[in-house]
Amino acid sequence: MQTKEHKSLTLYSRPGCTLCEEAAVLLDFVLDEFPEWTFEEINIDEDAALSLRFLYEIPVVMYQSEIWSYGKFETDTLRNRLLEKS
Repeated sequence: MQTKEHKSLTLYSRPGCTLCEEAAVLLDFVLDEFPEWTFEEINIDEDAALSLRFLYEIPVVMYQSEIWSYGKFETDTLRNRLLEKS
């Protein structure tokens, strides 16, 4: 039996960001449909370079080095991207 490869998204966020909190909830919701996918949330305030890079774009959802979305995102768009990579 062949198992699917585990894949992970990265959510760049910061505390107190309501869009970031919403993004984390929506990612959890969508990823329930894709058990081979997970996400890691990274606080940009803990890294000066990340803070400088993403401060005005958070939340940022990234797969490997590819930005999939920034700011508010649509769950259908995320589902389509996940289907393409699954």
